[in-house]
Amino acid sequence: MPNAFDSDATARSNRGNGRVITGSNAFDQIARESALHSVGERLTGQQIEVELLRHYGLTGELSRIPTEKDDTFRLTSDVGRFLVKIAPATESAQVVNLQSAVMLHLEKRGSAIPAQRLIRGLFGQVESTVVDPGGNARVMRVMTYLDGDLLSSVTPTTSQFQRVGATLARLDSALTGFRHPDESRLLIWDLKNFLHMRPLLELVTDRDDVAMATWVFDQFSAVVAPRFDTLETQMIHGDFSPFNVVVDPKTDEFVTGIIDFGDVVRSPLVFELGVAVANQIGVDQRRPWDNALDIVRGYRAVRPLPDRDVVLLAIAGPARLLLRALVFGWRAAVHPHSRDYGLSHSALDWARLRCALSVATPTVETLLAATGATASPTGKDRQ
Repeated sequence: MPNAFDSDATARSNRGNGRVITGSNAFDQIARESALHSVGERLTGQQIEVELLRHYGLTGELSRIPTEKDDTFRLTSDVGRFLVKIAPATESAQVVNLQSAVMLHLEKRGSAIPAQRLIRGLFGQVESTVVDPGGNARVMRVMTYLDGDLLSSVTPTTSQFQRVGATLARLDSALTGFRHPDESRLLIWDLKNFLHMRPLLELVTDRDDVAMATWVFDQFSAVVAPRFDTLETQMIHGDFSPFNVVVDPKTDEFVTGIIDFGDVVRSPLVFELGVAVANQIGVDQRRPWDNALDIVRGYRAVRPLPDRDVVLLAIAGPARLLLRALVFGWRAAVHPHSRDYGLSHSALDWARLRCALSVATPTVETLLAATGATASPTGKDRQ
């Protein structure tokens, strides 16, 4: 693995969570603590059936769901459908508990936040320990299965995109003040660590892509990283992507569920929006930023953010999109078994990034600043 990029800006980018990560092994440390550095043995459906009966008294039909690192199954039983997740052996029990604690915190907020819920086991537990074929202790959890369409499978209207932003704002408001001993985990997907991903450029073979990515890294270092100490910081979902938002286009609310809290972390609030923005920029080649702007507009209608922070999305959004392209490219090269999952999520990332950057950054900043002027999550749809 190439040496990690190291600079004063990189050090600044890690002070927001109380940990300064520097040195040649920075990338390796981040990847390891993100449970992506190595891969353990998968548990079989038969093993899961035994553990589900022992810990939860549940039986039924299991179907494996492809995921980045967990063993994840859909359980169809006589009493309903559930999601079963077994954390990788490389993910600490403390980090899993952080995820569970966030979900329990949101559960106390009731139906106002339509988040996935944890199912209690036979002894009232929300986490159970299982042992994989390699003898590794791993944490198993059972959650509600939220029926509906994923945001990724529908074409939202302008007002529906604004409702996505409004829901994210309500989620973040519910997480304000939440604290946990492991909230400052190192996470490869956290944009605080973005500058440490520069070594992954060595795996990119297209010269134009390298030049484009280098520009994004340089802009992030010059514009975004120096602002870290001034940005509002709290616990965030960290992966509010179209694959983690359940919707019902026939309802006024539109968003009916929020799933996958595996990337929760304490980080600047604007980076929460950065994920949502990154997943929309460049999707519509004619209007690369319109969908993302609608999400930001809906968010700011519920949760005010100052223009000086919001305009950072002009760089942070593309940075998050680049981060995904680089990490999945690295994963495909280092862990071939994850190739299909990675490529299914990032096949168009490079093209979308090029499309997003076709709009001049000052223009994007102006458009982002304007989202606070007429913000309304129920505005008219674009024609």
